Amino acid sequence: MGGRVEFLYDLVSPFSYLAYGRLGEICARQNAELVLHPVLLGALHDAAGIQAPVSIPAKGRYMNQDLKRWAEHYGLPMRFPEPFPFRTLKTMRAALFCRGRGELEPFTREAFKLYWEENGAPGGREESDEDGPISEVARRIGADPEAVLAGAADPEVKEELKEATSDALDRGAFGAPTFFVGDEMFWGNDRLEFVERELERAG
Repeated sequence: MGGRVEFLYDLVSPFSYLAYGRLGEICARQNAELVLHPVLLGALHDAAGIQAPVSIPAKGRYMNQDLKRWAEHYGLPMRFPEPFPFRTLKTMRAALFCRGRGELEPFTREAFKLYWEENGAPGGREESDEDGPISEVARRIGADPEAVLAGAADPEVKEELKEATSDALDRGAFGAPTFFVGDEMFWGNDRLEFVERELERAG
């Protein structure tokens, strides 16, 4: 056993939240490394010409039911935030800033918890609406909120998120969550069984 799973995600993605809640268990079973890759989901959708499910009323209603089923199936708490979708541009930049400090895993864990379990996602669509949630996540991981907010505004970090999203597109990604095991790509929370099989094969 062994290997690694690359996990491409955006904190706005409910299915990324669900996948994250199971990936640790899968990696532990397979003695695999989990590698986190923050990306910007909206940019992936725009490049691929994909409409978000919530933009199609019938599909949005079904997605809400399906999310409840998956959360119950996984035994994960989930409180669907309002408004949805919410802004994550600054949040994903903050995630990359934290990666440079060796704090991406705790930032991701606490942000998913705040946004998808505690109804603490950004409450508006302005950039400043992200500041409160980002600051709360920073406090939870023992980081200085002002430093994290400043880091998210750094031009180099902004460019890093663009490059990360562009790299994801170059590898064939078009949504989140996306997983790579070696060169094999899997899309969607419901492909985790295939991810684990590929880890078994690779190991």
